[in-house]
Amino acid sequence: MKIYLQEKIGNPDLFTGRKKELTYFLKWMNRSKRYIAKSTAILSRRKTGKSALMQRLYNITFHNNDGVIPFYFEIKEHKQWLGDFALDFFKAFLLQYFAFKTRHAEYIDLDELSLEQATEIAGSLNLDYLVQLINNAKPLVRDEKSARLWNLIRDMPRRLAYRYDEPIVQMIDEFQYINRFIYRDKACTDCLDALAGSYLHTIEYTHSPMLISGSWVGWLMQDLQTLLPGRVNYYSMHHLPENEAIEMIYRYSQIEKVPVTEETAYLIANLTEGNPFYVSGLFQSQYHDKDFTSESCILKTLDFEMFDIGGNIRGTWLEYIDSAFPRINERYAKDIVLYLSKHRDSLITRNKLKKALNLNMPDIELDKKLKALFQSDIIEKGYPQIYKGVQDNIFDKIFRHEYGKDIDEFFVETIHDEYKILFEELHKKYKSLRGEHNHYKGMYAEFMLIQHLRVTAHRNNKQYQTMMENLLDGFQFVEYKSVLGYHSPPLHEPAFQIDVFARAKPDQISLIGEVKHRQTTKFSLKETKQFQENAVKLSDMEQIETYQLFIFSSAGFYDDVLPYFRENDIAWSDDARWLEQLA
Repeated sequence: MKIYLQEKIGNPDLFTGRKKELTYFLKWMNRSKRYIAKSTAILSRRKTGKSALMQRLYNITFHNNDGVIPFYFEIKEHKQWLGDFALDFFKAFLLQYFAFKTRHAEYIDLDELSLEQATEIAGSLNLDYLVQLINNAKPLVRDEKSARLWNLIRDMPRRLAYRYDEPIVQMIDEFQYINRFIYRDKACTDCLDALAGSYLHTIEYTHSPMLISGSWVGWLMQDLQTLLPGRVNYYSMHHLPENEAIEMIYRYSQIEKVPVTEETAYLIANLTEGNPFYVSGLFQSQYHDKDFTSESCILKTLDFEMFDIGGNIRGTWLEYIDSAFPRINERYAKDIVLYLSKHRDSLITRNKLKKALNLNMPDIELDKKLKALFQSDIIEKGYPQIYKGVQDNIFDKIFRHEYGKDIDEFFVETIHDEYKILFEELHKKYKSLRGEHNHYKGMYAEFMLIQHLRVTAHRNNKQYQTMMENLLDGFQFVEYKSVLGYHSPPLHEPAFQIDVFARAKPDQISLIGEVKHRQTTKFSLKETKQFQENAVKLSDMEQIETYQLFIFSSAGFYDDVLPYFRENDIAWSDDARWLEQLA
């Protein structure tokens, strides 16, 4: 799929998983076409994939071009005068609106747009009502009527959607910053700490429903509940399920060129608890000589990320902690967090906490302290006056490393002992599942074939041709433009996937492959015909004219399959060398 709005994730191929979330929000997008989608807030901590999800939703919606106009805007984490903020919002909307209307995506990345230019473009598109709105904004910009300008601009997407009978979805990232970094005056001394409330009227309209997100979950929840009560639905993004986490690990291994094995991929998935930030943090860590075929290297990299000043995982969690403690009296705060973290499998009442820590303070003061810790996302909350520790092993260890010595005896070796026990448990679980979960074995086989095609096949063309039967005349393994698994577009019916898609240059032969890594079950004719159908769909969607179909089956093939392969120019292999680690 073409990328229209540049995604923060960088290489678009790094976007992995989130199938449930993508499906949910694409259906939500479709509901917006019938004006029945209610504004929704995505809740999740920093770097768990909210922005990546929203930006991918934007690009899919822009690409589909089927009646929903997407608008994405991120509120920056720095002080801004309301007039500048409103004008930035206005211009970003206009550029993305023009890009969608003209199908010229280059508008999205323009650095500057004058209101005079905007008037001309809108006029050329016969958008008279938009011309009127832009002209209404010009004197407000000139005379620095920032509050009136914001009221006009904030409501503009809704007005346009209603006037032209076309839904506009507003995707506003880091929404909690609207109350903390926008100021009434140019000197930025008078913070508009209730600016989110200006959406009280606008956010209810289904012609332009809002999809908002916030990395500081406690702050965002507080803002929505007090300033926009009952106006939005909530959607909590959780960690990746195990199969998607393993898929993400293989994808990062391929792109970051950090090797893994079938077993270490499983260990990393469970060690990181499916947190996409931790997975990316390990693979993109500054720790030298990463080789995740080695458990000791995984632990050394994790040590670096948790305890070294250059660790990105450590730095991110310390941002949360450092934001909380200066805003509350640090006295007792560390004790509270450590106690809840130690007992994170339990719900702790305020009174139990007070008694356990012998907290000498009035209930109202303790409530304020707990509220500040919750809003800073370093403790979690159940029912009123019931709290629990963050459900995260890595946070627990970072916090104990930073503050444990202030509270009780703490040794880094203790953490290593804990991980040793955890690894032993994971090894037992892996061995118990290994024979049953052919899906994971298949994922590893796909990963290994992709590695061979990406890295070595084109360098040793003759050798690799001996590892596959029935190749087309003139076929050569080449340096492919990309080699990845392929999933059908979200909401495509019926859904399908291709295990290996090696895209070659137009004058070369691409590869489309099916991979089965089973112990005894051979590959069947029925599976072959289903694979052929899916391959045709892929070739049509991706406009691939010349390609070689191939099937790898470690358990071999039924007798009636090979003649069919020969008749239909399908290559095959059961050569175990495809599964060997690269030298």
